[in-house]
Amino acid sequence: YTFGPLMATSRLIVRCIPKHADEKRLREHFGSKGEVTDVKVVRTKEGASRRFAFIGFRTVAEAKNARAYFDGTFLDTSRIEVGHALPVGDRQLPRPWSRYTKGSSAYDRSRPKPADK
Repeated sequence: YTFGPLMATSRLIVRCIPKHADEKRLREHFGSKGEVTDVKVVRTKEGASRRFAFIGFRTVAEAKNARAYFDGTFLDTSRIEVGHALPVGDRQLPRPWSRYTKGSSAYDRSRPKPADK
């Protein structure tokens, strides 16, 4: 699975993480391949995990090493997909589709339309 071009950044996106995985668990898991600077598990407004996270490394080399090592491996019973994260608003990002993401048609359908006055 490809997350766009192989644009190397020091920040990784990890998809298909277990629902119960938290920042501490991911920091410990990915810390074996370099110095983890930050971890962010993306959650809904209700606090449920959306099953993906962003992990920052000190250097691009550490991130590349971690991606090569962890992509396609298992975290508990979930097979994770690891790729380099693209900046917000990057033209190469796929069109939003989630009901939690503003700008997607699923988001628009899940919100009530304002009444005409």
